[in-house]
Amino acid sequence: METIGRLLNMGKNSAVMNMAIDEAILAAQKEQPNPTLRFYGWTQPAFSFGYFQDIAAEVDVDACHADGIELVKRMTGGGTVVHGWELTYTLILPRSAGELSVSDAYQRIGQSLVKAFQKLGIPAQCYAACPDASQTAQNICLTNPAEHDVMSDNKKLAGVSVRRSRNGIMFQGYISLDMPPLSILARVSKDPEVQEILREKSTAINIDGRSITRSALIQAISETFNLGIAFHSSELSSTEYVQAKTLAETKYATSGWNFG
Repeated sequence: METIGRLLNMGKNSAVMNMAIDEAILAAQKEQPNPTLRFYGWTQPAFSFGYFQDIAAEVDVDACHADGIELVKRMTGGGTVVHGWELTYTLILPRSAGELSVSDAYQRIGQSLVKAFQKLGIPAQCYAACPDASQTAQNICLTNPAEHDVMSDNKKLAGVSVRRSRNGIMFQGYISLDMPPLSILARVSKDPEVQEILREKSTAINIDGRSITRSALIQAISETFNLGIAFHSSELSSTEYVQAKTLAETKYATSGWNFG
């Protein structure tokens, strides 16, 4: 018997609000367990960066702000993700006795995305990590695949990072839909060599004449997502929204969280 969950197809929010909404949904799993798959966008260009990153050491913070690029730290790990040209999603699962391991969930997410891409005529496969593979641009998610990430033509199309708490497990993922402008990619790192790697190794779905819409991609993913959960269209609860507004103001918009 399938578990019932929520599908939240949300619009655009600021970077701080997007991260706050995810945390509010994660926190709500304690009192009201409710598997949630959320798709969302960004009101302006943004870089989200992993919990353990020192982003000020990697990017020119003042230049990013001058160019209108929001910077926000995620609760999850991983490296810098460029937002504004991709499809972003968050999967949040309540803790349970029979829960999937993180590794199994990663694998199922990757396989589900591959099937969705193939339905849309996009060649894709899951990445199989090699123990001795050299790591380049280690903190840049666009060029640094991990096991079960989705690849196309040996370049990374989709990645995911995780945070596990007592309340639930949160997977934050992105799918490269369109290519960001080179001026944005240049801000991802202060290192010219890393900037060159980004130009050479970045890819997106809508290259080589393809023109896949956000809605078509969401539809395909919704039909192939294989976690034993039937996701039904729903909305954020009023409690989650109020909590998200508070978190956005008191946590994600602060320099203490992002640069402390």
